[in-house]
Amino acid sequence: MKMSQYLRQGKSENYQDAEEKGLLKAGEVAKWLSKKFNEKITAAELTPFATEWHHAGVFKAGAALKGKRVYFFAPAAVEKITLAQILAGRQTPAKDMRPVKGWFPQYFRMTDPVSRRTYHKRFVGIYEGPAHKAPKGFQSLPEEVFTRALQQKGKELKAGETPVF
Repeated sequence: MKMSQYLRQGKSENYQDAEEKGLLKAGEVAKWLSKKFNEKITAAELTPFATEWHHAGVFKAGAALKGKRVYFFAPAAVEKITLAQILAGRQTPAKDMRPVKGWFPQYFRMTDPVSRRTYHKRFVGIYEGPAHKAPKGFQSLPEEVFTRALQQKGKELKAGETPVF
């Protein structure tokens, strides 16, 4: 199929074949399961259970064109989807709320006054708070070492250097 035909029609050949086979779209399955379980279910929640997906047109995303995906389900596979499986997909993992203390490499953008080029310099950064919010490159330290690390907060690190606390 030529690209111009695809853009006009908005459906790939595989998409049309899936419709002819009688496969159900994610939106239809979501409506049916919402009624069956008496719980609001979205099509996006059902994507892990899909038997196949196909392109169905394009949409503009900024300056580029992106392909739209439509997920298809075999009627027999829809019967096997349980509410417990859908609800399990909704759960988010628990956040690690342990208090942690330590250091991390902190980067600051600097500008060379002569050439006006920007570059990044590494410094010793200190973090104290919940583990799930720890910055990238964070390394936990024991309490007695942490007090020494506080004294080196803001110290410049050379390339490849790790601080000694």
